[in-house]
Amino acid sequence: MNLQKVFFETEDGVELSGLLHTNGMKTDKVVISVHGMQSNCMKKRDDILAKNITNENIAYFCFNNRGHELVNMITKEENGKYIKKQCGSSLENIEDSYFDIKAAIEEMLKMGYKKIYLQGHSLGCTKIVYSYTKMKKQNEQDILNKIQSISLLSMVDIPVAIKFFFNNDVEKLVKYMENEKNEGRGQNVMSVPGAIIPMSPNTFLGYLKDNNEIDFARYSDETYNFKELNDIEVPLFMRWGNKNDLIMQPAEELVNMLKEKIKNKKSDIGYIEGAGHNYRTK
Repeated sequence: MNLQKVFFETEDGVELSGLLHTNGMKTDKVVISVHGMQSNCMKKRDDILAKNITNENIAYFCFNNRGHELVNMITKEENGKYIKKQCGSSLENIEDSYFDIKAAIEEMLKMGYKKIYLQGHSLGCTKIVYSYTKMKKQNEQDILNKIQSISLLSMVDIPVAIKFFFNNDVEKLVKYMENEKNEGRGQNVMSVPGAIIPMSPNTFLGYLKDNNEIDFARYSDETYNFKELNDIEVPLFMRWGNKNDLIMQPAEELVNMLKEKIKNKKSDIGYIEGAGHNYRTK
């Protein structure tokens, strides 16, 4: 398997990079992998997927979006100058993922790939569905026509996951974060007692309160119709593990419910026996 570093820039001026895995043979197909919260493109899972996928003569591109790691520094072009800005999952705005994913697709198209297969893990799934939905709203058919399928691995219900990460009285925490934001400290990364991860008030509130455009995995809402997922017009692949995945109901129950509610005739929805959220050993 061959590895190539790829550097590219988003339309809002952010420099990104990734790793392109190929088998040395000509192909017009590429999987674009979008990592989740606190993650990056150097995961063992990506290496295993890349080996199997390139064996099928499909290239595999995993890249660091601006939400990689807890905190990172990105280079961004503003008014003709390149500046350094703090970013990372603790400061993330999911709306930015549209620029990252669109830029990754455009870079692969520039490199000669014509068939794009989007694959996300965890929060990366949310980023893909959000970006795909936005592209449809903006009628970006030139890109949409290149997307052949979408694979969502362990997509989480965002508010439920945040409540899991922040082992606190969430209503009190929302008020506290709102106060911090109103006092001008919305971009301050803070560690809350009992929380698994640090996060800025802006990011916390974007996940839990100001989340209308990303709250589309409401697995516990029996009345929800999963509009965004049902608007996906390409083949849809969804998987979870049934051991220590970030879902609140048994995986079999979740899968059966989604099989009823997802109307995509080319969907493949299931779970992997014994797998956890990160699919280690699987």
